[in-house]
Amino acid sequence: MPEATGPGAEWLGRELGGYVVLDVLGVGGMGVVLRGEHQLLGRAAAIKTARPDIVLDPGFERRFLLEARAVAALNHPAIVRLYDFAFEGDMPYMVMELVEGRTLDELLDGPIEPRVAIEVLLPIAAALDYAHRRGVVHRDVKPANILLADDGRTLVMDFGLACFQGFSLATDPSSVLGTPDYIAPEQLSGGRVDGRADVYSLATIIFEMVSGRKAFTGATWMEVASRRLTEPAPRVEGHPWTFIQALADGMDRNPAKRPAGPLALLDSLAYGLGLAVALDDHQPALRPLAAVNTVN
Repeated sequence: MPEATGPGAEWLGRELGGYVVLDVLGVGGMGVVLRGEHQLLGRAAAIKTARPDIVLDPGFERRFLLEARAVAALNHPAIVRLYDFAFEGDMPYMVMELVEGRTLDELLDGPIEPRVAIEVLLPIAAALDYAHRRGVVHRDVKPANILLADDGRTLVMDFGLACFQGFSLATDPSSVLGTPDYIAPEQLSGGRVDGRADVYSLATIIFEMVSGRKAFTGATWMEVASRRLTEPAPRVEGHPWTFIQALADGMDRNPAKRPAGPLALLDSLAYGLGLAVALDDHQPALRPLAAVNTVN
């Protein structure tokens, strides 16, 4: 059998915090996610550490620690849980809940009905609302960070770009990161960021789900970013006007014109379909408009 190569392969068979590393689950822009099993507890976990080239970045350790603190401050059924944070030599790592499933970007294949899109994203909106109330903004909400688990849960992952409410990107230019297809304009321009940046990203995901195309496209990252900063939000077609307008409001370049939070966005979209977001046993669900008190 050929020897494993590539980022993360150097950890295979080694122990991190009592976990033996069994496999490389994935490699991202900054980190490597490993599958581990605790030698005494028999518990499987996902272990997130850094790519060797990223560790040389002087700002990496700060961002990695900020992610760990953000996740540690949150306890929500739709947010992947953090078990531990530690160092192996100079290398920081996080031990997290291992959830089997597929990401939303793996499942997107053409337009779907708006009601289905809203129902899929209700747990994500609730998790983001919860995080915002605790001062944490995700800043990288995208289909690749939304997990549809095999056990039926829908979870938001990867708080690697998370910051705290009112964070100014102008004070830390290296933090202007994110995915251009979903990033809010204020993140691109170095403005102050609050939970409405996540509202924008969530709205662009819904646009893609119901239209079958991305809100803004271009030949390069810079072209996509420029269009996002200068052009009005595109509009979907073939749906009730109130739904179309609510989605455009969610993607407004001006944060002040967007809904106040992710659940408020979904509620405004549901209203356009004659529905409303209700809280059943503290969990959001769609119900006929006349039958519930809306979240707004």
